[in-house]
Amino acid sequence: MTAVIRSLADSLRRFGDDRLEALLVARPDLASPLPRGIGPLAARAGGATSARRALEALTLPELHLVEALAVLEDGASPAQLAAAVSSDPATIAPALERLITLAVVWGEDELHLIRPLRDGMRAPAGLAPASADDPSPDEARRRVERARETVPEVLETLAWGPCAVTGRGRLAETLLSVGIVVADGETLHIPRPVHLALRGGRVRRTHIAHRPLPAGPELTERIPGSRSAQAVERAFDALRLLGTVRSFDEDPPGVLRRGGLPQRDLRRLADRAGTSVVAYATVLQSAWQAGLIGHDGQEWHPTRDWDAHRLLSAEQRWAELALAWARGHHLAAVVGTPDSSGTGRSLLSDLTRRDGVRTRRSSVLQALRTAPGVDATEESLAASLAWAFPLVPGEVIQEETAAVLVEGQALGLLDGGALTALGHEMVLALDEEITTADARLAAALHDAAPAPVDEVLLDADLSVVIPGRPSERLLPLLDWTEVVSRGGALTLRFTTSTVRRALGDGRDGEALLALLEGASRSPVPQSLTYLLRDEQRRHGRVQVSRASTVLTAEAEVLDLLQVAPEAAALGLHRLAPTVAVTLSDPGFALQVARQAGLSPQAVGPDGRPVDEELTHSLHGGPVEPDLVTIDGPELRVPAEETVARIRAAEEGGADLSVTDRLLDAIARSSEIPLGIVDGRGGVVVKHAQPLSLEGGRLRAREAGRDEEFTVLVHRVTLG
Repeated sequence: MTAVIRSLADSLRRFGDDRLEALLVARPDLASPLPRGIGPLAARAGGATSARRALEALTLPELHLVEALAVLEDGASPAQLAAAVSSDPATIAPALERLITLAVVWGEDELHLIRPLRDGMRAPAGLAPASADDPSPDEARRRVERARETVPEVLETLAWGPCAVTGRGRLAETLLSVGIVVADGETLHIPRPVHLALRGGRVRRTHIAHRPLPAGPELTERIPGSRSAQAVERAFDALRLLGTVRSFDEDPPGVLRRGGLPQRDLRRLADRAGTSVVAYATVLQSAWQAGLIGHDGQEWHPTRDWDAHRLLSAEQRWAELALAWARGHHLAAVVGTPDSSGTGRSLLSDLTRRDGVRTRRSSVLQALRTAPGVDATEESLAASLAWAFPLVPGEVIQEETAAVLVEGQALGLLDGGALTALGHEMVLALDEEITTADARLAAALHDAAPAPVDEVLLDADLSVVIPGRPSERLLPLLDWTEVVSRGGALTLRFTTSTVRRALGDGRDGEALLALLEGASRSPVPQSLTYLLRDEQRRHGRVQVSRASTVLTAEAEVLDLLQVAPEAAALGLHRLAPTVAVTLSDPGFALQVARQAGLSPQAVGPDGRPVDEELTHSLHGGPVEPDLVTIDGPELRVPAEETVARIRAAEEGGADLSVTDRLLDAIARSSEIPLGIVDGRGGVVVKHAQPLSLEGGRLRAREAGRDEEFTVLVHRVTLG
């Protein structure tokens, strides 16, 4: 004969190791610090703070069961619980089992909701808080029967609506007279027993046991493989956008006083990169979360992690960027929108951080994986997410669903409302250790992407065709050209404006010509050579070197720079017609020369152009601990080891501290002698039952009395 379960601790003692591990993974706060036995674990699970956290992790059917248990008498049967949510015991069984696993409910034939939730849910399912003035259930049913004779048409509306009723007209007076509503000062509300009688004793009208699947039109492809090709293209375009971080060395964006990137700088950078603000913000936010960019309080710069990152292959760089997005705690799509206080949310700041967004983002991606072949609508995804997180406000659900769709598309993981081949691999990588996940995503992109092309086709009309995916060596061409078309081949065109822009950014025209000569099977057209060299002469090439700083250029170019208003801050001193020096640092001289309309170029002491890639020492931020370990920052010890330690402590393998012994007494609902140190150093012993332990304070009830008292834990001694 199975022993009766008398407490939450008894329920946990019946758990196998797998179920205890599931509890600790779902509620990692229970393992920090490590409990010394099942009793302390049960008491901690029944604490108010931990119980509230557990409530936030419930799905819609689980929340409905908790609400129903909070309304029903303690010790209700599974059949009574099923009836209360308009269902049957077999249908609610999976949700009920998970509630028991989460240590929110205990019992078998008699179900008990842990006390913090029973006492804390004052208005479950829209019902009014229980009151001593409430009528009995029989009286409530009689009131409803009388009301059906006078106002039957409004009772169904009132039954499943909220308990608060507004209005003071004739209908309100009628409802007051028959006892359906009662006055509470200036407001009216339906007493809980009456509301339950209106609902026929039920707490919920429906019970949605299964998560709604994403819905939408069927996916179609006019050209087989086009969706995968577009996903690969977006993935490499995200890397192109990430590469613009190099320009932060010469033209760094500023830092807002409250932290973050100014919105005007974000728009400027996105426009320069030729993309949308949301796509650029997604890439930049992901780079920040991966620690690739940071600030010194004044300006944003690449970090020393950036130096290591740029040495990786393109596939590995994309994998790190995509994982930083998927496992991050920030939203890029909300940048520029006001928060609850009316303050605009700035990129790369805590204003875009949102607790729980990583879990909800993962939930959306996993839901999309259950509906292959469907281009899910935003509304169906929001409904699916609301089922999984019923306590999250509807406007937050809508905002985050829309954010996942636009941000995921910018990284090549989503195409409309469907996962791409890369997105399917991302869902699998979410549950893997970080290095394994990196390898999976890098391999997925490598397999999906065509082999890189290292040659170009040049035409006399200044167009360049790259017949495939450009190799790393050809990527600088994007800085000199405008994109004409994308697809199986990438068509670019040199124009006067694009060449001037590249020269203004410090690019080297001679290096470009050398690249084209090495990558093209045909000679470089004369028209392109003339364009580049004419623009170089017209622009005026200024060479900036580290001396103190030294500037060299043709005499007329230095004359233009010296009389330019922007150059006044340099304090230029001409050493010769073609040589000038300044006390300003080279980076500032580069910026001033560019502002003056010239084409500056950084060179070394030997006069040769230096590598555009500088080394950096700045620390990045904010690198989340979650990007290193998928267990997160709370569950420090693996679940298997935690369970083993708890079992050992339960069997007497460890000495219990005062706190653990108090938690064990709370779990057992037993009375123990408490020694309480008074203000003079004496000890007063009371025989009492510990009730709760929160925030370093013990709440207990002395034996033989109904009064409760609270005492600081450090003043408690146990014999």
